[in-house]
Amino acid sequence: MSRQDKATTERFTKTLRELVKQPENKVCADCKRNDPRWASWNLGVFLCIRCSGIHRGMGTHISKVKSVDLDVWTPEQMESIQKWGNHRANLYWEAHLKAGHIPPDQYVEHTHFCALPLPVFDLTS
Repeated sequence: MSRQDKATTERFTKTLRELVKQPENKVCADCKRNDPRWASWNLGVFLCIRCSGIHRGMGTHISKVKSVDLDVWTPEQMESIQKWGNHRANLYWEAHLKAGHIPPDQYVEHTHFCALPLPVFDLTS
């Protein structure tokens, strides 16, 4: 694989910065916190640093995470994130959640999947 030229990298960086300024991408796709600086390019969503860590924990076979500011993006990755974006991606990926769903903090902190709680087991008996 050849190295990407500087002009392409700069163009992609500018495009990414414009994408995160769009109203639907100004908040994390998962927890709705402001100013996401990470993205799951294969799922097409922009994420906060906390949710990016959760996505990384899922494995690259599920979510492929990159920094909006720090990483070099390929044409394939740019095509995916431009095609989707938070609004369109959430219409697809969160189609079965109730409107306005935001995962409770205790679930986000203790799971690999933002919308799914861990089962609770009573180990005292």
